[in-house]
Amino acid sequence: MAVAASYRFSLDPGLEAFRPEIEYACDFIDECHGLERNPLASTVLHYGPAPIPGAAHVPAILFPDGVAVGQDGIRLERSRWPALEGGLLPGIGTADPGGLPYDAIGLVFLMLSRIEERDSASIDRHGRFLASQAFGVRHGLHLDPPADRAACDVAALLTNLRNPASRTRYGLRLTHDVDRLRTYHRALDWVRPAVGDIVRRRDPRAAWRRVRYVAAGGEPWRSFRRLMDAEEAHGLRGHYYFMGPSTLSMDSPYALSMTGLLAQVIGEVRRRGHVIGFHPGYETATDTGEWNRQRSGLEGIAGVPVREGRQHVLRYSAELTPDIWNDSGMEYDCTLAYPELTGFRTGSCRPFHAYSLRSRRKLALRQGSSALCDFALLGEKYRKLDQEQALAECDSALAACRRHGGELVVLFHTGLPDASWYSFYEHLLPRLTES
Repeated sequence: MAVAASYRFSLDPGLEAFRPEIEYACDFIDECHGLERNPLASTVLHYGPAPIPGAAHVPAILFPDGVAVGQDGIRLERSRWPALEGGLLPGIGTADPGGLPYDAIGLVFLMLSRIEERDSASIDRHGRFLASQAFGVRHGLHLDPPADRAACDVAALLTNLRNPASRTRYGLRLTHDVDRLRTYHRALDWVRPAVGDIVRRRDPRAAWRRVRYVAAGGEPWRSFRRLMDAEEAHGLRGHYYFMGPSTLSMDSPYALSMTGLLAQVIGEVRRRGHVIGFHPGYETATDTGEWNRQRSGLEGIAGVPVREGRQHVLRYSAELTPDIWNDSGMEYDCTLAYPELTGFRTGSCRPFHAYSLRSRRKLALRQGSSALCDFALLGEKYRKLDQEQALAECDSALAACRRHGGELVVLFHTGLPDASWYSFYEHLLPRLTES
């Protein structure tokens, strides 16, 4: 097959009902590897059964039997899914001259759209999809993003190149959720965790460190300036995501009770050349009105529009959240992460256009996996790795981003109580920036 940057796409007639989803997956593949669909191209890619003679072939497994379409969009057909799942992976990483042995296009759609999360009962107490039930995690691919591998396989098939060039280049996005401004949300908030250190965790030293941290004060300036200093030392800028006005107990009220301080912090972050973003509150992932009310309140304090951010507590509805962000004019959402695990929840290390499962269309909003999260590495909330173990795990995610030309998104909170966490961040940055 001749080397080609363009190809003619052939779709089996029985799959026409799913053209929006299939074209969405093809758009991602094209964007990754600089391919272009052209009805006059001599190279043909056929998706589905009965390929036309001479065409490169990708079998269809996810479509049509693995999904169901109704008045409220598209969803996974869960009763049929277990029998079909195995056809999405066997042979990944290989491309015979005539075609692929697995459904690379269906795999791309499955991972990017997060359709596996819609209507799922596999959720934690915050309503978040469990990492243990995710397709990529169950198949051991959370650090080896399968959507990127599938895109590479399709590009290799069409160009006859074993390692087709990536159109994207490695990048870095350092993000910081501002869950609190001071060391507390409200007066005496620190008492309960300190008692827990002593009674439940039997760690009086941890309680003492917490009390000493509160007593010493210095927040928010201490953590913000240390993070910005570290980033600027490497010629980097951070993306700082602030909450809007909220009285919900799961949110911090600092946009209401510390308005002046918040404006000062935002002012310094902007003066130093870093980026301001939005951290929507706990109940906003499915509530358009509250989402927009909080965003408007934050913009009123900041004096600038905010166009990127991450949902608080990583709460996310595959059915509703991307539409809320897109319809509100946001440009970039990095909510998709595993709170308890390092890896690429979207199956890709690249930023990509979101997909509306309800309206079945590609959105202007771009999304990215937050692959490295502080609480998934350090502390006792989910896992407790030592610094060397945590850095080694970060290296695995970094290698995937460099290999595929992805953007490594790091989540590191401000206001953390243990100085060793900031030391870890300062040791991490050189690894992420070295050529």
